[in-house]
Amino acid sequence: MKVLFVTTAYKRFDGDVITPWLVELILRLKKKGVEVVVFTSSYKGLRNQIIDGVRIERFRYFLKKFEDLTHEETVVDRLKRSPIYLLLIITYLIAGTLKMIKLVKREHFDIIHIHWPFPHIVFGLFGRYAGRARLFSTFYGVEIRWIKKKFPFLVPLFSLAINKSDVITAISSHTAGELSTVAKTKIEIIPFSTPITERSGKTTDAKQIIFVGRLVERKGVKYLIEAFARIKDEVKHNLVIIGEGPERKALEEQVKVLHLEKRVTFTGRISDRELHRSYEKCSFLVLPAVYDKKGDIEGLGVVLIEAMSYRKPVIASRAGGITDIVEDGKNGFLVPPGDAAKLAGAMKTLANDDKLRSEMGGNAKKSIDEKFNWDRIVDRLIELYEKNHIRRRYE
Repeated sequence: MKVLFVTTAYKRFDGDVITPWLVELILRLKKKGVEVVVFTSSYKGLRNQIIDGVRIERFRYFLKKFEDLTHEETVVDRLKRSPIYLLLIITYLIAGTLKMIKLVKREHFDIIHIHWPFPHIVFGLFGRYAGRARLFSTFYGVEIRWIKKKFPFLVPLFSLAINKSDVITAISSHTAGELSTVAKTKIEIIPFSTPITERSGKTTDAKQIIFVGRLVERKGVKYLIEAFARIKDEVKHNLVIIGEGPERKALEEQVKVLHLEKRVTFTGRISDRELHRSYEKCSFLVLPAVYDKKGDIEGLGVVLIEAMSYRKPVIASRAGGITDIVEDGKNGFLVPPGDAAKLAGAMKTLANDDKLRSEMGGNAKKSIDEKFNWDRIVDRLIELYEKNHIRRRYE
């Protein structure tokens, strides 16, 4: 079976950290005999590549100097900075559509699988009719909220387009719920899991509370720092903030104002090996996600899956797709988003109870093995591929 993955961005070189869970999914599909080709945009002149044995078909959409609509930042953030990106969106859609038609006429694909269907459903529809493939659309959440908030007049047209899909999937029940207002067909919930594969099985407890993620508004790190300031004299733990992003300077200033320099560490971006060690030795992870100004929230929360796979309990916001992962009081705690007082209380409870951390950690590992097992995820996706491939043969 031959599948074309259509995505906004994809890794440009070995070690590139873009959509690591998507890379992991593709590699696991490949191991099970599915041939996957990636269709994505160029980045500053980048052309077709082969990385990890996966062929990447990139389309050029402007002059090399200006081809930065994707990859380093979201399109939404780019648009805020310069109106030239509106022009790039138009050339992006035209160039992508033309290359899609050319590609599917040249090669046979059984499935065209669209990720982030706004606006990539355009490529999918042209590819479906030009190449007679089945069309899958997978939603992560943010694209639904963005179109409803920024382009409400496009919602009816978008709804019409995505309902041309043969299969629609969502990464969480929360995303499926948001999608249900525009999708008329059954929505299959297929999450992703952690791309981290290196685990020794040995864990320690170095009295560290960790956050892992991009330092942006929707991660809610400022509430984590505020919560830690409330309990710093009542716990032995230090706080380690792992990640990089535009909010870092403001967060470092917040730490200074609260006189937490000796208890809070910013590591910046770290290697996979260092991240592995951080998960091994932390006491627990906190993901204090909030809705940002764009209305964005965690579609799932892969760092929660990662930490829990190391037998570590977690504390996170009761929002978005997080509730598909964290069972309050069983494998971690859920708190209201943006509530530093409730967050502080949960952190204090978990930090000062070794037995509770151990019990929740065991439950965390068990729940990840049951719900977010890669083999189950990949097998379910292949099952849907094969079912639709067989149906197509008889049409």
